[in-house]
Amino acid sequence: MADELSERTLGYQLIAQFQAASGQLGAAVADALRELDLTEPSANLLWLLDPDADPPSMKELAGRLYCDPSTITFIIDKLQKRGLVERRPGARDGRVKVVALTETGIAHRRKLIQVVTNRSPMSRLTLRERRQLHRLLEKAVGTA
Repeated sequence: MADELSERTLGYQLIAQFQAASGQLGAAVADALRELDLTEPSANLLWLLDPDADPPSMKELAGRLYCDPSTITFIIDKLQKRGLVERRPGARDGRVKVVALTETGIAHRRKLIQVVTNRSPMSRLTLRERRQLHRLLEKAVGTA
């Protein structure tokens, strides 16, 4: 009977734990944003700009951030004024503008990732536990 009760409440318990972890992660992100003088939309954009990947187009970024292209333009303008990103003509189509991190932007992105990951609730897990959680979350969200 105890196993049945546990199974019945497991969904609720999992959601409650995700909410707690999400709250802790949100606090870590808020701290990092204050330290780095970033807004949440700016940080989200920096997070998506992988310096080892081809720079995405402004249209791609709008799609990945689920926002209007004019919003992306506004965010990029602010980041460009700070010297963190630059617009370039696309490699395949010069009419398309892509967004790339500058050297300063790469350093800022590294710092953002470091601060958030070091302060996240997942930092309390061992490497083995983080890998296990990663596999389980991939399966849960359908990316595995």
